[in-house]
Amino acid sequence: QPPALPSATSRVLIADDNADMRDYLTGLLSDAHRVTTVPDGLAALEAVRADPPDLVVSDVMMPRMDGLQLVAALRADPRTAGVPVLLLSARAGQEASIEGLEAGADDYLVKPFSAGELRARVRATVELARLRNHHAHWRAALIDSLQEAFFVCDERGAVVEINSAFTDLLGYGPGGLPYLPEHPWWPGTERHPEEHRLATETFTRLLEHPEGHHEAPVVHRDGHLLWVAIGFSEVHDPDTGGRMVVGTLRDITEERFAAQREAAMAAMGIRLAEASGTDEALRVAMEELRDLWHARRVVAAHRDETGCVRRIASVSEREPSPPGGSSPGTPEALGPSGRRERGADGGPSPDPVREALIGLYDTVPLRPVTTRDPAGVGITLDHPGGRLGLWIEPAPHRPLGPEDLTLLAVLGGRLGQALHRVHSFEQHRETALALQRAILGPDRLPDGFAVRYEPAARPLQVGGDWYDTVELPDGRIGIVVGDCVGRGLEAASVMGQLRSACRALLLESTGPARTLTALDRFAALVPGGICTTVFCGVLDPDTGRLVYSSAGHPPGILVRPDGGHDLLDGGRSTPLAVRPGHPRPEAERILPSTSVLLLYTDGLVERRRRPLDIGIERAATVVAESLDAPLQDLADAVMRGLKPSSDEDGGFVGPLPGAGYRDDVAMLLYRHTRPLEVTFPADSARLAGVRAALRAWLTDLGPERHVIQQVLLVAGEACANAVEHGHRDTPGGTVRLTARATARDIHLTVADSGTWRAPRPDPDAHRGRGLQLIRALTGRVTIDSDPDGTTVDAHVRIDR
Repeated sequence: QPPALPSATSRVLIADDNADMRDYLTGLLSDAHRVTTVPDGLAALEAVRADPPDLVVSDVMMPRMDGLQLVAALRADPRTAGVPVLLLSARAGQEASIEGLEAGADDYLVKPFSAGELRARVRATVELARLRNHHAHWRAALIDSLQEAFFVCDERGAVVEINSAFTDLLGYGPGGLPYLPEHPWWPGTERHPEEHRLATETFTRLLEHPEGHHEAPVVHRDGHLLWVAIGFSEVHDPDTGGRMVVGTLRDITEERFAAQREAAMAAMGIRLAEASGTDEALRVAMEELRDLWHARRVVAAHRDETGCVRRIASVSEREPSPPGGSSPGTPEALGPSGRRERGADGGPSPDPVREALIGLYDTVPLRPVTTRDPAGVGITLDHPGGRLGLWIEPAPHRPLGPEDLTLLAVLGGRLGQALHRVHSFEQHRETALALQRAILGPDRLPDGFAVRYEPAARPLQVGGDWYDTVELPDGRIGIVVGDCVGRGLEAASVMGQLRSACRALLLESTGPARTLTALDRFAALVPGGICTTVFCGVLDPDTGRLVYSSAGHPPGILVRPDGGHDLLDGGRSTPLAVRPGHPRPEAERILPSTSVLLLYTDGLVERRRRPLDIGIERAATVVAESLDAPLQDLADAVMRGLKPSSDEDGGFVGPLPGAGYRDDVAMLLYRHTRPLEVTFPADSARLAGVRAALRAWLTDLGPERHVIQQVLLVAGEACANAVEHGHRDTPGGTVRLTARATARDIHLTVADSGTWRAPRPDPDAHRGRGLQLIRALTGRVTIDSDPDGTTVDAHVRIDR
């Protein structure tokens, strides 16, 4: 129950234009109340606003502002809406009473009235108002005790009630009620366009939905941006039935910034982990900073030992510039004084951005510095080559606050650590690449060969698998594909020793079986060499004869011109050093013309929980599908078609983007091209067709373009001489062109059945220079002539 009303403390304000009536009413009420009087309604309104009384007793008919107008004005002002009003009027009747009550009066008394009735009405009205205000104050205290900001909106979205937590959160108090939309705490369209859009969407949901929970940006009265969690529910006014919305706001700015900080650190960490060098790491970090704060641009500069600061990278909201270069047309170097180095003509005036970058080096690392001209934020951090400066120019609608500066310091520290880590890795990588280039295999291959190598130990690019081709003195070619146990540098060191030993043995003209037998003893002496698998073969490119032996290696795949395939599974024995001293078998195979030989290590075809035969069949299918493609394209197709797929077992149903092989892969392809033989009548009209056939054969062989042109010129001159001079007296004879490719040269033979004509001692200025041209274009040429005809043998060297 509310406390008993102490009548002596009740304040009553009397408003009446009749002085006698004011005195009369004062005399009736002053014994129980503290009474003050005013002469009209306007004075009463001012007095109530200055110090609200417990009751207003007002006459209806007054100058300047009558009683009904006074009631309306009091009810319209939230500060005075709860003050009770007792109206006195000489107008009798029910209609007059209804009019007064409808205007908002608490009671209506008709003159004349008795003193007792007036006292009773005054006391009852004051006690009811006290009781009502007691509940109102209790409700207000309850709402103000809420830790979350509380608000009430009417059906228009105007905020008509708030609590003290609301004022503490946003800086807007009850004195400004009602707050009409757009509310003053909405983000502005100029500084915060995206946040303004989000606030508008949230407000629309508040008006349209019966309840909801959302997150939205708001702006404190002092201008700083906040994020709040909004919860609201729809209610109805018990008096009018109108729609109202009751809601709360909770400050989640710190939570949001913490989440943003964690997300930014995670995103930058992922991108830095994927970077392959310091330049790329710096570039992706700058792009992350740009995207995080919607910055106009991010500029990086480096100070060398002389104190000269150079801009080394810049990314903007439009297009990035690669590290190592700055924006087009911008000079690079700045001197220690903070001004750009001037050229011979005096140079341009200082660049504000560069001045800002210079100023960063006067601060300690990882301490963000705000610049005014130009507006931005900068920071310095440790870099493998010295201190690195970063300067960010934020967008006008996204200024960087204190939380952003803290985040920049954290990200700067993370970037500095990553740059040192990547730099250290680069040094190891350069060492590994140098090792790889020294031990992997030949840089240049004989014609008809293509190779691919992909290690599993990324990104060092070295492993235990290898390929090799050895050009033997007799024109044959040694072919080796091997696979050491293990991965990485340790396996690569074993591989390098075995590869060198195998190459030396092949150059001693030992066959494949004897080479592997000797390699057995060597592998037993090399730590880690045991169980290495090797396919070793010797190929005669002229005849297509391949002699081979396999030390536990997967079988080679020979894809025939018709698309079918055979496995080279002969000559098989155990891996190296398993049974040293035991002789090894050999097998032989003739390669059909235009067939393709695929040699590989198990990483190309082996998958978890799948038989090896499935991978071998898949490899043969991929080669057959691209059999007519150029050899390099065919090699790419094999590596792409056999790359592990996205399924968990690592099958062959399609490559997983960005994924690599799970084991080292070495692959060697050889396409055997048969010799070209063309026999044609000794008729100059047939020379164009011969030239076309030779060009097609050369194109399939794949030497350099200038070699093709040399061969076409040599063959063209030799064939033209055979037609024009060899058969000048015996028309109707034949000419035969034969072309063969070896590892070192292209061998051309042009034979005719005519008679030899010796060159003139004084050749014509425009004719008779064919043999000179042939000799100039070939490394070796011989001419044999007898009564049965003439044969020209020419060898065009293939540059390597």
